[in-house]
Amino acid sequence: MKKETIIGVMAIAVIALLVIGGAVLRKISARSQEAERIADISNSKNAQTIDDLKRTIAAYEAQLEQFIKASAKSGTYWKILAARLQDKNQHGEALEALQNAIQYNPEDTALFYMTGVSAGIMAKSELDFPGTASGKKREDYYRLAEEGYLRAIELNGRYDKPLYGIGILYVFELDRPADAIPYLQRYIDLNSGNPEGAADAMFVLARAYYTIGEYRRAIEQYDGILSVSKNKSKLERAADLKQQTLRTMNG
Repeated sequence: MKKETIIGVMAIAVIALLVIGGAVLRKISARSQEAERIADISNSKNAQTIDDLKRTIAAYEAQLEQFIKASAKSGTYWKILAARLQDKNQHGEALEALQNAIQYNPEDTALFYMTGVSAGIMAKSELDFPGTASGKKREDYYRLAEEGYLRAIELNGRYDKPLYGIGILYVFELDRPADAIPYLQRYIDLNSGNPEGAADAMFVLARAYYTIGEYRRAIEQYDGILSVSKNKSKLERAADLKQQTLRTMNG
């Protein structure tokens, strides 16, 4: 890794930690101050006026607004850090950053998609070395990848990336090709204006159909690729796989 890149990543991490630390301190301070106000109100022998209460509420709301803004910035910094780490194939560290980012932005669809990507890659990096618990860790990563993709789809059913991601996961990693089919079909529908992207998903969908013995439907996908793609290598591959499928179907 280049020196400049390392410095850049470390700088982002430091900024994120500083912002988060400041936000936490402000939160503690705000709660402490408000607790003192409540105690003063509760223990005061003189009844507080409505104006006093309004001023207390206004002050609390102002502090709360500051904390919300600081939290939003912290979530953004963690997301940027996660993206930079993914670009450098540092997916274990990226998952840690994503976990923090999700705490600040639990409905950010992209964060869950990014989680699915990094978790899937980490699962494939877990080898069964003697004396290790790699098998369990691999299962945990695959489960996290699936949860990430499904949560992203739940948040935004028209976000196509997690649809493709979970299709790949089910077909090639988890041996659940039938589960992949509806997600890949949705991805293809959403990419009707993107023929090359649709063709990529058709290859995966054809593989899913082939694996469960639906050879005619697999051939339909290869025909679809041949009709929409302009990419020479894709066309050659689709034609070859179609012939292989026909031979298998005809015994």
